[in-house]
Amino acid sequence: MLSNYETKIEKFKEMEVSAFAYELIKEVLIPDLLGSEYPSMMYWAGKNIARKFPLDSWNDIPAFFQEAGWGNLVLVEAKKNRIEFTLDGPLVSNRLKHQKEPNFQLEAGFIAEQIQMLNNNIAESYEQIKKRTDKVELTVKWDLKDRV
Repeated sequence: MLSNYETKIEKFKEMEVSAFAYELIKEVLIPDLLGSEYPSMMYWAGKNIARKFPLDSWNDIPAFFQEAGWGNLVLVEAKKNRIEFTLDGPLVSNRLKHQKEPNFQLEAGFIAEQIQMLNNNIAESYEQIKKRTDKVELTVKWDLKDRV
């Protein structure tokens, strides 16, 4: 069943928008509006998006990334209290090459909240940029004793 937000934006899924339009908003307008709070606000925005688009399993997260145009997300390793993903793709590569301080906090916050909702444990995510390989590593960790 589709959430209210999914129902409202379902018609937009078939439309094409240039990467320029996406980056203009995400990497130019929003940083200007938020200033130094940009990274932390993007993390919390990602968590907020996850709450509005709850997924059924970890396996659904990469498909959401593709549909949202965030890149190719691959599950690298899952352990008892940690999951590692890599994120790549043309948009990711372009951001890594052409931005002084590329930011993937929106994506990190989204994954952290999805895992938190699925596991019922407080979860946090962090990014590691790997410019040489044109990838971003996103690691989510949680404490099994810290329940939601």
